[in-house]
Amino acid sequence: MVVPAASQADVELASGFKVSGFGRVIGGYLDTGDAAYLDYTDETKFDSQSLAALQIDWQATDKLSVTSQLLAHSNSALESGVEWLYLTYQLNDNWQIRAGKQRTPFFHYSDVRNVGFAYHWINPPQQLYNGVLFPTYEGVNVNYRFGNEDIQASIEAYWGSYNDEYEIADVKVKPDVTNLHGIIGRINRQNLQFTLAFHRGDIDVTLQELTDFISILRAVGYSVSADSLSPVGKVEVLTTGLSYHSFDYFMEAEVMKLVGEPSAFPDMLSAYLTAGIYSPPMTYHLTLATSSVSYPEPTNEIPLGLSPELDVLSTTYESIFDQFNRDSLNSLAIGMRYDFNAHFAIKGDISFLRGQGQQRAFFEVKNANFDNSATLYQVALEWVF
Repeated sequence: MVVPAASQADVELASGFKVSGFGRVIGGYLDTGDAAYLDYTDETKFDSQSLAALQIDWQATDKLSVTSQLLAHSNSALESGVEWLYLTYQLNDNWQIRAGKQRTPFFHYSDVRNVGFAYHWINPPQQLYNGVLFPTYEGVNVNYRFGNEDIQASIEAYWGSYNDEYEIADVKVKPDVTNLHGIIGRINRQNLQFTLAFHRGDIDVTLQELTDFISILRAVGYSVSADSLSPVGKVEVLTTGLSYHSFDYFMEAEVMKLVGEPSAFPDMLSAYLTAGIYSPPMTYHLTLATSSVSYPEPTNEIPLGLSPELDVLSTTYESIFDQFNRDSLNSLAIGMRYDFNAHFAIKGDISFLRGQGQQRAFFEVKNANFDNSATLYQVALEWVF
């Protein structure tokens, strides 16, 4: 008697394990030698954003599962390792609870930020998806879904913390974020989706040099100036999004308002609007994006001209505010995508980048004469399995 070989679905069901993954190979070229953007320079590079990931899901019981995602970056400056590790408990058709290390749900594509196959661009607009906000958190997430045949909705709430290092342009940041929490509401009607969310956390971006200088200011009686440099405070984020997808075309928009109390954390207003046409196997798209960043005005109570020591204190205080990086950037991106099949796609994007004024605008500036304008050319091969 011949026993038929088990199908993959049978094996997955019997063992409870499911293995999947994704990857991307991205090549890019920036048309200037005066700066870098997303680690791209005026030399074609394939190791800035290329990556591969393996995800293992274990269905322990009908209601309980474990998800682990291992991520490997080609860029040695980015940390490879465990990206996700969490438990999911499906209480019933409406309620779901997750606990562990997971993606912070700030934006529409936050969960699939690394899965290039899941969206039309090579890079989601940097004005929002730039890493200024903490990419992951360790904590609890509760999701409640409800609706009828015409309208579906969900309310998602989470609570946790973040304590890790990440990089924005050429600056490394390691904030200690506690009491990180948020609530996200989504409503879908046919092809239309609307999202509104609020996030908040207590943050400490303490830098030793800044702490030492604050102590000096307090010691000589300039407590108002010292308080204005406080690295501790709250960060609040309000986001909203709207998207429409049909068989022939799509439109999406997201807006973010970020308010940070610590002096080293910016206030930011960012938004993008993207639209495209589906002409299988091709997709053509265009995206406009902008960000406007500001920091609080300095509160300098230190008098000039009384003594050389006070002059040094006053100048140092002012220079700290001058060093804060401002990432105000306007961009226009055009691109196309060709889907070979349900698992492989190739993309090509051109991004016209225009920084506002003499701000950093997410560039890593190498020449002081750089005019904060550049064009980025990229190609990518994306896959999932």
